[in-house]
Amino acid sequence: MHFLRTAAVAVACVLVTGCVFFAGHRPLLGYSDKNHPKSDTALVVCAEQPGFICGITSVNERNTWEKLNGGKTPWVRILPGAQVIKLTLSNSHLINRPWLKIDNVQAGHVYRIDVAFNGTALTAKSTDLGKMDSYTIHMPRQPWKPKAYTATFD
Repeated sequence: MHFLRTAAVAVACVLVTGCVFFAGHRPLLGYSDKNHPKSDTALVVCAEQPGFICGITSVNERNTWEKLNGGKTPWVRILPGAQVIKLTLSNSHLINRPWLKIDNVQAGHVYRIDVAFNGTALTAKSTDLGKMDSYTIHMPRQPWKPKAYTATFD
């Protein structure tokens, strides 16, 4: 009986660890057409900021919650036009779930979400990084070094 309990705990730990390694390698889609050309999309990405956690939870009410890493979806592919992005932000003391609207999203552009603390709440703002061929994020893999993953627009 004790062996089965130990084995179950070990298997659960392996599954959780495995999920962390597979989550976030590619941007999730913030739209329903899986065949839409990547060249006609943009990326919205959470800035890599120590002390803050950012997750993109939906785009225009389309769920982008990454189940494999606890909802910390770091990047999402979006369509041109006006987009409403819902977020979950946290630091060691606070959690906030704001939304922001990005008007005039352009294909091939990357929009970075920066998190800040204004004294009472966590806030988010987007910055258009301009047109890019690709964008790379670094996924944390405790206790190992972060691993780089790149998304392209071709």
